[in-house]
Amino acid sequence: MKERKVDVKDRYDREIEEIDYILRNLEQGRIYDITRTPGEPYLQTAVSKIREKLNDLINKIEYDKDSIDEKLGEALFNTKRD
Repeated sequence: MKERKVDVKDRYDREIEEIDYILRNLEQGRIYDITRTPGEPYLQTAVSKIREKLNDLINKIEYDKDSIDEKLGEALFNTKRD
């Protein structure tokens, strides 16, 4: 069996969690189309967000781009040095 080059679940944990959060809300019926609760997204908006976040994640993986956590860590590190 080949050795894994990148632990995607670990490296892109925040990105995956954002997608999972939207999916859980859909699963629980937490969309405006059903609940009519202000602040909850329409189904179309939630699906668009999932598509956008998946495309962003795939792009990061394919081109070995930094995750959100890596960018935040770098920004904090650079702030501390100033």
